[in-house]
Amino acid sequence: MLAAVAARAQSDKVTVAFSDPSRPGTVKVGLINGGITVTGYNGKEVIVEATPRASRRSREREGAPAGGMKRIMVSASGLTVEEENNMMSIGATTHSGPVDLAIQVPQRANLQLRTHNDGHITVENVQGELDVNDTNGNVTLTNVSGSAVAHALNGNVVVTFDKVTPDKSMSFSSLNGNIDVTLPPDVKAKLKMKSDNGDIFTDFDIQMDASSRQPTVE
Repeated sequence: MLAAVAARAQSDKVTVAFSDPSRPGTVKVGLINGGITVTGYNGKEVIVEATPRASRRSREREGAPAGGMKRIMVSASGLTVEEENNMMSIGATTHSGPVDLAIQVPQRANLQLRTHNDGHITVENVQGELDVNDTNGNVTLTNVSGSAVAHALNGNVVVTFDKVTPDKSMSFSSLNGNIDVTLPPDVKAKLKMKSDNGDIFTDFDIQMDASSRQPTVE
C-alpha cells in the first residue's frame, strides 16, 4: 500500500552575476512551454524565479484517483542558468507542465527571448537590444529603450519605446494578431508596413514613397 501526498508547485529562485558587470550583458531565455516576464532594475545581477504550472492533463486527472490512491505531483521547475563571457542562458524543462519565469535584469541588458506554448512574453524598463519571439502568445514591451525585433506568430505585439537607437533597423511582425508600436514623437525613420488581412493606422505625418507602388514587370 502506497500513500503519497500531492506536492504543491514551488518556485526556484537563483541570483547570478555577469562575468564583467561594468559592461552590458546578454540574457538568453528559451522555453518550450511557459511564459517569460523580464523587468529592468538598478542592480548588477540577474535574479531568476521559476514557478511550474500544473499541465492541463494533470488538472483533468486530479479528480479521478484510482482505488483511493493519490497522485504524486512533480513540482520541480527544471531551471538551468549558465553564464560565460557576459552571456547568460536560462531555460526550464519539466514534464509536469509549463513553467513561468520572472527575471530581473540590469537596465542596460540585451535580451534574446523565446517561448512556444502556454505563455506570453513581457519586458519592461530595459535599455538594450531586444530580440523577442513567441509562437503562441502575446509580446508586450513597455518603457523600453534601444532597438527591438519582436514577433508573435499567433498573438499580438504591443511595444512602447521611451527612446530608440538611431540608425538601427527594427522589425515588428505577427501572422495572426495585431501590432501596436508607440515611438517617441521626435523619431526620424523610414517605415515599411504591410498587412495581408487588415488595416494600417498612424498618427505620424507619413509621406508615401511613390516609387514603391510601381507595378512589377517580369
